[in-house]
Formats: sequence, structure tokens, C-alpha cells
Amino acid sequence: IRDKNPNVQFQKLIGTNVPFLNAFVKNQNGELSTRVYHHPILPRYTLPYVVGHSKLAHGDWFRSALIRAVCYCSSIENFNLERIYLELTYLANGYSIFFVENNVQHFFGYFHADTMRYLKNQTMYDKFRHDWFGYMRMQYELSDKLQTFNDNDCLIHLNYLYEFGPKCQFNRQFHCLLSESFNQHANLSKDKVKVQLTTKHQHWLNSLLAREKSTCSIQ
Repeated sequence: IRDKNPNVQFQKLIGTNVPFLNAFVKNQNGELSTRVYHHPILPRYTLPYVVGHSKLAHGDWFRSALIRAVCYCSSIENFNLERIYLELTYLANGYSIFFVENNVQHFFGYFHADTMRYLKNQTMYDKFRHDWFGYMRMQYELSDKLQTFNDNDCLIHLNYLYEFGPKCQFNRQFHCLLSESFNQHANLSKDKVKVQLTTKHQHWLNSLLAREKSTCSIQ
């Protein structure tokens, strides 16, 4: 590989552990042990740079980082250490304790596992982790189905302005009303078409009131 691609740098090592990308893989007494890997050279307690509404983007990244922690950390001890590291990262970057608590509680509450945050039971953590992997498989299957609908021109994208409130409840009620209204429709039934709801976050009043300037040139 090096002869054909001199820019590719790698090392061949034989040992009981190895860091690979953002994962640390270890043979611990004959059992596979994994956790999130933080490169010692990179700065700690930093957040990714984002463009636009940083609070919203960092909230999404927080949840993604917690999901990654569940997928990577095979032991509950390593997961708790990674969770605490993420919480301290946000606090060190000026985010409030309310912001941190709200995101962490939402993460555990999604699977009705609020007590997982304070427990050290490996068996319960294994079940919680298994549920997350099952959820991810469902997401992959849903993504494939949406792609099939899109390829057949049967995917409808709808979006609405969202500031606060029970978004999931609104989406659920919308799909129920849609299914009841078009259940017998030849082209718009649930089996024939898929409606995907997304939200638009409006953060400035000016963006609602302002209008685009006309592109027509003055004669």
C-alpha cells in the first residue's frame, strides 16, 4: 500500500488493545471491551465549530455524542465517564446546567430509562444498549424505505415553523389525521405515498418580516 500510496501512513501492531478512529478496542481477559477514544494530542473539553444557531446545533451534537457513547462503551463505567466528560465540556464552554440537564434527561427519557443515569448495573446497561442498537436498525430500515418511496416519486416533504411545544405529539396527530382522511384514496393512501414532516426553526423576527429584494433590474 505504501508503494502505491506514499501519503498513507499506518503502523502494524500486535497487542491486547488498539485505538481505531474514535474507538478504543481492548481484549480484557478474553472479552471484547470498547470505549470512546480521545486522542491525547487533541485539545480536551472543546465543542465543534458550527455556523448559524449554535445552541440548536450543539444540542443535536450533544445527543449524537451520547448515542456514540452508548454504541462505543461496552461497560457502564466507561459510559458514565464519557457522559460526565460531555457534560463538563458544555459547562466549560458557557452552557447552563439547565441546558445540559435538559439534553441528558431527553436522551434517557426517550427509552423510559431515566434511572440509568444514576445506576451502575451492567445488566441493565446491556439491555439499554441493546435497545439503542435495535433503534438504529429501525432507523436504517426506515431510511431504506424512504429512499424507495423517493425513487418512485412517492415521497412528500412538508415542513412547518416550530418554536416550542410537543413536536412529537403534533407529528403523531398529523399522521393519524392524514391516514384517516386518505386511507381509501387511490394515490394518497398510506401504502402508496409517504409524507415526511420536518421543522423549520425561526430564530429572528426580522427573517419573518423581511422580504427578498427584487432581482429585476431598473429600466
